[in-house]
Amino acid sequence: MLAEKRYVWHNLLKEKAVEDRLYQNRILERARQCNTLVVLPTALGKTVIALLLAIERAEEGKIFFLAPTRPLVQQHHQTFLEKTWFDEAELALVTGRYPPSHRAALYSKAKVIFATPQCVWNDLKRGLLRLDNVSLIIFDEAHRARGNYAYVGIASYYFRQCRKPLVLGLTASPGGSEEKIAEVCRNLGIAAIEHRTDEDKDVKPYIQPIEVEWRRVKPPEEYLAVRDKLRQMLVERVKGLQALGVLTDKQPAFITRRDLVELNDELQRRLGGGEGGYLYQLKVEATAALSIAHMIELIESQGPETLEAFIEKSLKRMAMEGSRGHKSILNDPLFIEARKALRSCMATQNPKVNELIKVLETQLQVKPDSRLIVFTQYRDTVNALIKALNNNSRLRVERFVGQGEREGDPGMSQEQQREALEKLRSGETNVLVATSIAEEGLDIPEVDHVVFYEPVPSEIRYIQRRGRTGRRVAGKVTILIAEDTVDEAFYWSSISRARKMKRIISQLNRKLPELLKEKATQTVTLMDYQPQTKQTTVSTQTLQAQAEAMPKKELWKPQTIQTKGLSQAMKWLVENLPNQTITIEEVVKRAYEEEGLEKAAVETAIWRLTQQGLIYQPEPGKIRKL
Repeated sequence: MLAEKRYVWHNLLKEKAVEDRLYQNRILERARQCNTLVVLPTALGKTVIALLLAIERAEEGKIFFLAPTRPLVQQHHQTFLEKTWFDEAELALVTGRYPPSHRAALYSKAKVIFATPQCVWNDLKRGLLRLDNVSLIIFDEAHRARGNYAYVGIASYYFRQCRKPLVLGLTASPGGSEEKIAEVCRNLGIAAIEHRTDEDKDVKPYIQPIEVEWRRVKPPEEYLAVRDKLRQMLVERVKGLQALGVLTDKQPAFITRRDLVELNDELQRRLGGGEGGYLYQLKVEATAALSIAHMIELIESQGPETLEAFIEKSLKRMAMEGSRGHKSILNDPLFIEARKALRSCMATQNPKVNELIKVLETQLQVKPDSRLIVFTQYRDTVNALIKALNNNSRLRVERFVGQGEREGDPGMSQEQQREALEKLRSGETNVLVATSIAEEGLDIPEVDHVVFYEPVPSEIRYIQRRGRTGRRVAGKVTILIAEDTVDEAFYWSSISRARKMKRIISQLNRKLPELLKEKATQTVTLMDYQPQTKQTTVSTQTLQAQAEAMPKKELWKPQTIQTKGLSQAMKWLVENLPNQTITIEEVVKRAYEEEGLEKAAVETAIWRLTQQGLIYQPEPGKIRKL
């Protein structure tokens, strides 16, 4: 005989609105006491925990419930309307669509404010809002609280303005490394982490099984012909970069997209910090190489339609706007050949699309009233899939993308997004083709099957996509993988990272106090320096003056400058200096032991190469190759 369900009672909670669960009560006990990060698998009631804490804290002050997307904010607002006795006027949905005066009135009158972080952040900076009477801020999808994301600034204001702040962070996937998770905890003032996995005894009864399968498809020869031309282009670009002294630790064919991203980030940082010279030429070549690597990824994982759209909408536009790197791509004879090969691809059926249709049809044959979500990274792929799937009479398809305009695509308004989700819930449509906007938090219990049109190399996005099914009943996930392409690398990377994240989280509470003591070092450059000022805008001249007034890092300089043996020392350094940071003392020692080079000559060579930008000095007394 099954035990009778028990429900939570509170004077602000509707009858039988929330089931009484032991693990939620235990998490709540901690969350009442200190700033807490809750890490729970999807569909286990993170929002319910937030709701229960919110109704307890509502007597002490206002509640802010923040979420990164408007559909998710609307969803949380609706949950409170359905489960609590708050008057509708006490639950304010705040968006950037309202004028400032209207938002100020909502902040003043409401007890619980549901908002996107950028809107709140902007109003805090304008002085339109203060947080001194806020008894709780809930940060949904708290893993976003890194870098310059608005969550970080809001938390900073909250801790400065409020005498008794309380923070609740919610996420299913906090990050793949200790440092990333610790950064989130530092930024949100987290003092404790409450985590559960699907193997924990108090959680297991509520977990729905999710079957995961991956289907491999073989890319057509026509696609591979385009890819091979682009690979030739990339190798030539990398050779050019290596001739300028970067990325020399690998053969050109083995340089990855990540290598190019890291190089671009480093060059951008240094150029933003005021360095110049030959770095501009490096940036041109590195930008072109990265665009070519992106095109290779598109033909392998998305198909010719998405690659063609990128060329027409992005590559040509950037070239017309004056980008030397992109102009050089368009004029490259290999690219002209690749473009001819791409046109012949259009008549070839995309095996991924064919496999996707099979997956959707099979699911609907087994369960005709199924709801399915197809995830893909790019809007152009969404549009191509909508066109292909609309030819099948059994599939009632709707798209779901963000609001911002992307290369001529106007996106979807807040109302259009709401209507698309409602159509899926009601069964008016049975397939939603979505970008990442639908990955985070959306609760659509009716979804039986989620399809990844391509794997994603992120443990967070893998978990988020997977979590859109198996919420109330058993679910299924299918991942489409193009053989011997970037798809395979991304799939195994996301699986490995997700497993690693589980291991890290299980040990993190013990390590948290120590990790929070470590302060992340930040490099302030002319580009990202934002002075704390009451002015809403800052002129370029003022910004430059403030940046120039900041202490500048002097390049290391030897005590003795020696020209004898200098050429030999410079050559040795270019060939042997590692990419990892190393002390100058260690470099001098190695140069003497391996080549018999004098200390003064090596130190002079280091100084010269640093001036030329071939050696980077991250901190005094330490260097590495750019």
